[in-house]
Order: sequence, then C-alpha cells, then structure tokens
Amino acid sequence: MLVITAEIWPGGSKADRFTIGEILAANESALAPVSSYTAAISQRPAPLIGVQGFREQFTVHGHDRAAGVWALVFSILEAQRNAELGRAPR
Repeated sequence: MLVITAEIWPGGSKADRFTIGEILAANESALAPVSSYTAAISQRPAPLIGVQGFREQFTVHGHDRAAGVWALVFSILEAQRNAELGRAPR
C-alpha cells in the first residue's frame, strides 16, 4: 500500500505539524506491470480560508508501474479532480 501524507509545519516547526490530507492506494492487480489501484483521498477542512474537507474513494485503472510513483500520484489526483468536476476519467 502506498501512503502519501500532506502536512503543514507552522513556521517550519516539526513539533507543531498537523496533517491536512492523505492518499492511500492499494494495488488490485497482483503487482502486474499495468495495474489498477483502489485509492482513497481525504482533505481536512480549513474553514478560515474556505477549504472544504472531503473523503473519496475510487479506482485508477491502467497505471504503467514502470512510470513510477509520481505518475501514479498524478493519476490519483487527476481522477479525484475529474470526479470533483463531474467528468469521466481518461
């Protein structure tokens, strides 16, 4: 399972850090060269700046594992953005 965590470190202080978002991605294709992933993405709300919180889950199909982890993260974020905009994934 891939876990990506987004944190804020106020003033650069590790001691004061807090999580604002997270992605969890599980390979559903027995680590095939081209795989599908179940992904869950969440964002903590920040009402003072107008940011809404959310939790969503979806599947990303056809990821070429040789493209690397950042291509997978991009595909997950793209799928979430397309869902947010009501568009079908590419």
